[in-house]
Amino acid sequence: MALARREGMRAGDRLIEQRLADALDLSRAPIRLGLKALEAAGLARGEPHRGFVLAKNPTSGAAQPALAAVRRNEQVYATIAGDVLASRLPADITEAELMRRYGLSRAELQRLLDRIAAEGWIARLPGYGWRFAETISSPEAQAQAKAFRAVIEPAAIAQPGFALPQEVIVRLRERQQRVFEGELERMTIGEIFHSGCEFHEEIIRGAGNPFFLEALKRVNSIRRLFAYRSFADRDGMRRHVREHLRLLDVLETRRYTEAAELMAKHLQRPLVAGLS
Repeated sequence: MALARREGMRAGDRLIEQRLADALDLSRAPIRLGLKALEAAGLARGEPHRGFVLAKNPTSGAAQPALAAVRRNEQVYATIAGDVLASRLPADITEAELMRRYGLSRAELQRLLDRIAAEGWIARLPGYGWRFAETISSPEAQAQAKAFRAVIEPAAIAQPGFALPQEVIVRLRERQQRVFEGELERMTIGEIFHSGCEFHEEIIRGAGNPFFLEALKRVNSIRRLFAYRSFADRDGMRRHVREHLRLLDVLETRRYTEAAELMAKHLQRPLVAGLS
């Protein structure tokens, strides 16, 4: 439902399994389970020859319990991320300690740990408990991730044969425009981060080189942890989105040299003054 809200979907729009799987980086099996859960909650319905469609607008009152669950999950995730960044958690920790500290059920904690482990900043210990990665939240790791992106993303745009289809530019512009015109205030920090990653990953895809895309996805999964500090600044995010829209204007006219230069400046500019 959070994805449907980001996409500007309305009641009656199709919920296409493969598109959802691609957007959420999942296989189709859990997507089907999710669609059935939405149907049971009255938020989706199956239609002959169309599959599942939205039964309620994602901005309606009926969708709020589902979106509230997303917000709670993001709030706990952000709290854990903040505690790791501030060194308020030991490097090694047990599930019982995490459940007690954050008021989570075992199922809620397991979902969070699965997500954090997939992002690469926690790992299960061989015997008992979990260990947070030491380097992921360090200032050096943040600077390295930023420097890496400032190299590969402009380079991707400068590749011979780079091309961004018009329909991709239109879709990205519509999404960024919705964010800029007010959607930003209703998005969780996690949704804002996902929106930014999606924007940059779609652009780097234009190079037609899967190594660029896979490298960016990897660094995005790692930088999620420390990105939460800067993504909480909505004014900084509005400036960031304005730069996204400017970049799309340049890409649309195929001024790729200028676009690569704009991308480099965009990535080198901090979201928050004084914070790299």
